[in-house]
This record gives sequence, structure tokens and C-alpha cells, in this order.
Amino acid sequence: MKKILVLNGSPRKDSVSSALCESLVSSAGEAEIKKYNAYKLAAKPCMGCGYCDKNVGCCFDDLDEFMRDFEQADYFVISTPVYNSGVPAPLKAVVDRFQRYYALRFAHGVKPPVAKHKKAALVIAAGSKGEGKDEIKAMFERQFTVLNTELVTTVFFDGTDTRTPDESIHEEAKNAGKALFS
Repeated sequence: MKKILVLNGSPRKDSVSSALCESLVSSAGEAEIKKYNAYKLAAKPCMGCGYCDKNVGCCFDDLDEFMRDFEQADYFVISTPVYNSGVPAPLKAVVDRFQRYYALRFAHGVKPPVAKHKKAALVIAAGSKGEGKDEIKAMFERQFTVLNTELVTTVFFDGTDTRTPDESIHEEAKNAGKALFS
């Protein structure tokens, strides 16, 4: 059975990015889906302490379960609103803690540092027109090169300050899910 890991970066339970993510994941068929919310994870920020350069893992254990789920996942779906042309701080804190895999790759020589290859999707919602998509997508594409993860598709909806997603964008998200999970 395929394993899907969803990381939600929105503080809102019924956010646009979350709703579009649900549409995307609905195309998975039978799967084990594990969902995390970055705000509820409350990840301690990476301190650049160097622990992971000398040891395997992180000096903090607050994300150990999430990281185990990430390592075991076949698919990784990230949904996020755009905050100041980037991701919200709690999501960025989780993202920064992937440093442990950079250290595995570059300090410990483990290639690839995440054994199981993953396919990924980004679901991004922005309040204003065009804001943040390219910056967020570029950030994750760079990171995924180290994480043995391939970005397959991105769903982007903007203008949430003045409009709500219609059925066509939900259909786009479902089709993105079909492309991801095929």
C-alpha cells in the first residue's frame, strides 16, 4: 500500500491550501495517509549547532516521528499559504530541520541520505496575484535534490483575498493528484 505524507503549513483548519490539498490527495486511491500540521508540530528551529555533522540525527527529538514518516513515505505533499512571498514560519522551521539529511549527505557521505525515493506535490495558495509561487517552488526543488524527492506537480491558486476556489481549481488539484499517484 502506498504511503502518503502530508505536511500542511496553514494555521487555518479550513484554509484554501488545505482544501485543495484534500482534492489532490483524494485521487490517491487506497493509501495510508499520514497528515501533519506545521503549527501543531511546533518544531524547534534549527540552530546550526553542528550536532548532525558529528552524529546521525538532530540534537532535538521533537520531529523524530515526522522524520521517520518522511523516510518511509512514497509520496510527500506540502500545502501552504504564501506569507510574504514565502512559507509561514512554522513550516519553515520544519523545512530547516531537514538539515539532518544534508549532514548525512555532505558530512557523513551517505548517498542518498534518504533511501526511499519519493514523488512530491506542492499546493500553494496566495492572497494576492502571483505572489510567492516561484520562490516557494524553487526552495523545495533545491531541497528535494538532497532528499531523494522528485517534485512532480504544483497546484497554485492566487487571489484568495478576493475570491474562493471554484470547482475548476479543485478539478485541477484532483488531476495533479492523478499525475502524482500514477
